Amino acid sequence: MPLVSQFVYDGMSALYLWNKEVASKKPTSENTDAEAYFRSILNKTDAERQWSWITDDAEALVADFAGEPMTFGYSLGFARINDVIYAYVKYVHANTPAAHAGLKRLDLIGKLNGQPITADEEGYISSRDVGLLYGRSPVTFTIYRYTDGVITEVDEDMPITPIVTKTDPVVFDSIYTVGNKKIGYLFYTSFISNFNYRLHEVFSTFKQEGVTDLVLDLRYNHGGDISSASYLASMIAPASEVEKKPVFTILSYNDDIGKSESRLGVYADKTEPNPLDANLDLDTQDNKVYIIATDDSYSASELITFCLRQFMDVVHIGGKTGGKYTGSITVHAYDDNIGFPLYPELYPRKVLTSEDKNSLKNWAMQPIVAKYTDNEGNDFINTNGLIPDEEMDEGFGFIDYWTPLGDTDDTLLGHALYIITGDEEYKPIEPGGMISSTKAGAIKTIDSPKIHCPNDFRKESVIIDNFKPKR
Repeated sequence: MPLVSQFVYDGMSALYLWNKEVASKKPTSENTDAEAYFRSILNKTDAERQWSWITDDAEALVADFAGEPMTFGYSLGFARINDVIYAYVKYVHANTPAAHAGLKRLDLIGKLNGQPITADEEGYISSRDVGLLYGRSPVTFTIYRYTDGVITEVDEDMPITPIVTKTDPVVFDSIYTVGNKKIGYLFYTSFISNFNYRLHEVFSTFKQEGVTDLVLDLRYNHGGDISSASYLASMIAPASEVEKKPVFTILSYNDDIGKSESRLGVYADKTEPNPLDANLDLDTQDNKVYIIATDDSYSASELITFCLRQFMDVVHIGGKTGGKYTGSITVHAYDDNIGFPLYPELYPRKVLTSEDKNSLKNWAMQPIVAKYTDNEGNDFINTNGLIPDEEMDEGFGFIDYWTPLGDTDDTLLGHALYIITGDEEYKPIEPGGMISSTKAGAIKTIDSPKIHCPNDFRKESVIIDNFKPKR
């Protein structure tokens, strides 16, 4: 029996949310391709949405989850402008190769090693280009900028080499003083528990400065650790509630495992500061939080937006979110430094030889094991995403109206500031009569499912980083 495929079956038949569907699909001697076998046993919805996955590069998975991947240090989107494909920069992490090279938000990468970015007839970005943009090898970019409807080349030769580096998800924070309001703003890109201390630092500053209102910007946040979401929520929800350590979210697994809960106010006290020490006491104000979330916001971003509503008013500004209401875990055959160790945790009689371990060491699965709800069992499965309270597109869909992060002319941030303060100065005014070439609708954005980014692990589901199944 193929060893890796047997590992897949053993893990999926025990831990997978739809494990009953897997029980009769044991591998045979012909299932030598573990990835193909893994895909063949997935639940239909899971397969269609590509939530669960398997990798033969377990170390890269762990590094990314820890926020220390081999990376260039940017987040990209893709657009087709005048039939030419560009990768555009959404944001850049500080102290990374992209930052050192001078890449900035909204820069356009038009060529890789002198060659244009290409896609196949179905619109999928070529594997070569994805490999260069997200790979581990040096590459030379040709950089362009889009201004007033005109594309201009600004750097024909920008060499850049990826390195193993920390990608701090706290990309930008600021405080805006408007009248008697002090508004804290946090642009947060990933829920990574290793950086919970950074959240505490920012919220401590907010608290010391007397912040009265909070804008949490998750517009490009693809999610991450459930413990990080609970930690952040513990600094936002009313302190009087957090002190009680209430249930924040409920995780429902398969029938063999049951349910578990994640609570506010619970943290790793040996390695993390108490989130209550930095709680903003927003309940002494309007008891509201303003969250920017879009169709590029997934999993843990949706979880915190949805589950906070049981404790306070949440004003969701932006668009309908991505619709990831599931939770996953990392499963490894035996190494608990990588993930849940299947052997011997669930199969104590399974004995792996040194040769077996060598064959299995690079493999890890990230299967869906649960669905999450708020503390009263409510979900958003029927709407397949969270519907905004204040619907608005970034820049009204106009490229020329995209702004640097934290700029009060940004339509999403500006709208939040306008709602909070009532100051007309911040109210975004939709431009009229400026259609043609500058309207984003004239630019064909390439759907993210057609971009197989090997590093975008968090987008698939909430990561359950405190998983403890009953034996």
